Amino acid sequence: MSFFVVLCRQDMKKDIKSTIKVGVLMGGPSSEHEVSLNTGKNVLENLDKTKYESVSIKISKTGRWFLKGKPVNQSEALRGHDVVFNALHGTFGEDGKVQGILEHLGVRYTGSGIAGSAIAMDKFHSREIFKLAGLNTPKTLKIKKGENYMARVNFFVNKIVKLPVVIKPCSNGSSVGVRIASDINEINVAVVDAFKLDRHVLVEEFIKGRELTCGVLDDFPLSGTGQTGALPVTEIIPVKNHGFFDYDAKYKPGHSNEITPAPLDSSMTQKVQDIAIKAHQVLGCRGYSRTDMILKNGNGTIYVLETNTLPGLTDTSLLPQSARIAGLTFSELLDKIISSSLV
Repeated sequence: MSFFVVLCRQDMKKDIKSTIKVGVLMGGPSSEHEVSLNTGKNVLENLDKTKYESVSIKISKTGRWFLKGKPVNQSEALRGHDVVFNALHGTFGEDGKVQGILEHLGVRYTGSGIAGSAIAMDKFHSREIFKLAGLNTPKTLKIKKGENYMARVNFFVNKIVKLPVVIKPCSNGSSVGVRIASDINEINVAVVDAFKLDRHVLVEEFIKGRELTCGVLDDFPLSGTGQTGALPVTEIIPVKNHGFFDYDAKYKPGHSNEITPAPLDSSMTQKVQDIAIKAHQVLGCRGYSRTDMILKNGNGTIYVLETNTLPGLTDTSLLPQSARIAGLTFSELLDKIISSSLV
């Protein structure tokens, strides 16, 4: 065998070894199943083919696992990858459950770990953490399905806050099941509907103001430091009769105006970015996150609503739009997310 052939084969081995095997996990049993499929598809299409060898891992709504379209068991689906790109959203994918499975199997994965995911997914629990860290959050009442909660709700809306109030499932994402209620009858209907999605429901103070969101990336060299950094702030202005940034406003083109960077002065922009980084860190998030806030009309107070540990990566999603303004292509954003899981 000639030296040239041996050298070529060595180079081929080097190239093969340097390709990272990525399993893109999508679907799942949550109400955000379709959004997750869109995120997963977008990730598969935009992973740099010179760096990654990617395959799809899909979970049906009923919990069946598929690897490259073929039915397999859970272990077969998740093993054999250098890293699993977690493109799930909501229940099971974002609450620490799949993270626990991946940890048990010894598989590296993108996004936050078990504890950070579970805490962030529980909006009430995460708000308690935010308050301990000195961040402002809306006054919130947590009620449980099956308990006699109406006396507590009546006291909350009459003595603690003013109408309207926001009703939302405690652990859902994408604003699924979120309603603004202006009287006790609307509250009753909204609570009953929210209990169809979650055993725990939040009755929340309505903060009138500007809706802002800010993404965070670990190892993002905003100033060459390689430390955790915030992306440009986005302001969300729902249109087409949306009272807030609900599911349709998030995922249907033309249902909201998203302005990046948000029209804020430099001081307020820095404050929002600092809060996003602080929320990311106090919850123990990893890789990336996006924190949603309200800038209250009148006094300029910023209220933290929630932190998303697996923000959407669809064509209409906010994090990729903000990353693009910061100078990152979608492929480069995926590189950042993956590299943070391999350290």
